Amino acid sequence: MMATKNKSAPSGGMSRTLNYIIIFVLAAIIFYALVLPAFTPKGTSATTTSASTQTGTVTLTPSTDIAGTMVTISGQMLPKNQSVTLMFDSVLIRQAQLNGTCTTDHSGALTGCDFWVPSKVAAGPHAVKVSVGNSTFTTNFNVPGYAPPLSTVIVTLTSLGLGCVTQLVTRRVVDLGKERKMRAEVNAFNKEKREATLANDKVKLEKMKKRELQMRQEQAKVSTARLKVTGITFVPLLLVYYLMATFLGGYGVIVAFTPIPIPVIAAPTLIAGTYEVSLFWWYFLSSFTFSTMLSRLLHTTT
Repeated sequence: MMATKNKSAPSGGMSRTLNYIIIFVLAAIIFYALVLPAFTPKGTSATTTSASTQTGTVTLTPSTDIAGTMVTISGQMLPKNQSVTLMFDSVLIRQAQLNGTCTTDHSGALTGCDFWVPSKVAAGPHAVKVSVGNSTFTTNFNVPGYAPPLSTVIVTLTSLGLGCVTQLVTRRVVDLGKERKMRAEVNAFNKEKREATLANDKVKLEKMKKRELQMRQEQAKVSTARLKVTGITFVPLLLVYYLMATFLGGYGVIVAFTPIPIPVIAAPTLIAGTYEVSLFWWYFLSSFTFSTMLSRLLHTTT
């Protein structure tokens, strides 16, 4: 009877774990597909979206982000050696809002032409007209329905929820007691091996080789459980991250601001002394912070 219970317990624990993950993913789908859209500010009406003609192509990078962000305009096969005029929703982009030289080169290419999106614009698509010589190209820049601090809170809470699910799976799948015991044995073995090496005790070192092989095999078994956690949670967490990014406007959309200049992570904004953080980096920082805190709080580290 006892043997039967021990064999069935892991299966029951795994079943409950999978149920928790399914419930969390379904909750995330409902949250991002039904609940948040119901409270999302309505966007402006759609405008002309054609950005390509027979004589050239104009591209915005990014094409979706919050108000106040910097956008790069690039183009190919445009009129050669011509200055570029930009209009955002039929309002001229002044020189103070430009960054770089907005002039096509001798081959008709446009590079290094940046402009700041006006800081007070509604959610939805906005027409950006690029005039080069006698040609005009129109494309859309989309402002998502959520901007900081709301998007900051959404990403932070999502990363917290994902962290809780990961820690829950860890407690269900990993034998933490066995893992801690193994780590203590490894530390004691390494200490004993160092002492034998310093004492040049060849007999003892020879005996320890057999123990070392057995210990590595046990370590491999314990490590496999950690890999199972990754295997179980990877696809669900990726799905939730995809839903969040799609709803907020893309993986590179700005979701947070910081007064601290962080290389690679935080870029300068139109407001001096303020730096912007994209969804990818804010999610990464939040996940790292919460995973560390939760692992210590729930004692899932060894």
